[in-house]
Amino acid sequence: MKKQLILLLLTGMLAIAANAMADKFHGNFCWQVFNSEGQPYWIYQFGVYEKEGGHLVLYGSVDYGANGISASHGNAVIVGSNIKMTIVSSDYEDSDGEVWSETFTALLNRSTLSGEWNALSLETQDGRNVRTVFQKGSISLITCQS
Repeated sequence: MKKQLILLLLTGMLAIAANAMADKFHGNFCWQVFNSEGQPYWIYQFGVYEKEGGHLVLYGSVDYGANGISASHGNAVIVGSNIKMTIVSSDYEDSDGEVWSETFTALLNRSTLSGEWNALSLETQDGRNVRTVFQKGSISLITCQS
């Protein structure tokens, strides 16, 4: 009897845990990032998942055009009529030996999914001299290309 009760409790706990880990996939979303002069910089492509409690998780990539594609991820939260998004990317550039890491934040209008961004990057080519770079601009929702 005691074993059956424990088994029943464990089954119930696992069922609850599975629901707590459930994701709702909202689809693939792409954004074109522009610098402060309005020139296109790069494109983000993310699969957007909603976790319990309304937290949004972003898994995907950043396409730098001629400099290639890098893995990228982030999260977002809805705040009133806006969405605050944080994205992290890092990579190694074979062509010049540059290593960089970037934290990108965006404030998007909830109805257009477009807005403004700021980013802070750390870059180095020799592993000793680290350069800090601050950038900002606009970000626009675009149709994803295959």
